[in-house]
Amino acid sequence: MIRRPAALLIAALLVLPVQALACSKPAGAQAAEAEVIRLVNAQRQQAGLPGLKASGKLAMAAQVQACDNAARRIYSHVGSDGSDLATRLKRTGYRYRLAAENTGRGFNQAARVVAFWMNSPEHRANILLPRAREIGVGLALSDAPESRNHWITVMGASR
Repeated sequence: MIRRPAALLIAALLVLPVQALACSKPAGAQAAEAEVIRLVNAQRQQAGLPGLKASGKLAMAAQVQACDNAARRIYSHVGSDGSDLATRLKRTGYRYRLAAENTGRGFNQAARVVAFWMNSPEHRANILLPRAREIGVGLALSDAPESRNHWITVMGASR
């Protein structure tokens, strides 16, 4: 008998784009993703907002888009299959009341991508969404000769 979490993971993998399963990540990606969360939470704290908790489902949705963007060597909120954030969240099983996505490309450090987002009114507004409670970060590396980092962060509040 398959336990429910395993069945959900298998089901999610069946509908995720192939790029998400065979995606390159830069060295130190896990630490960089954690640093993005720390820096986002520092920005939220400065604004008097609660910190965001890491969410595996939001991270999965973010990673899918980061890998898709890296495969296409672009940064976009629209997946190669036409998916938007709502579709990607549905595929991961994340039931949300609120969700927002930031994307970035080419930044070699977490601090630089967060600074970029904080200097963009739309991205800053997403980071400082008062009702957001969770976050997921995706990071992928496009193939040579480009070899650029592709960042996605998804903030949300589940139902």
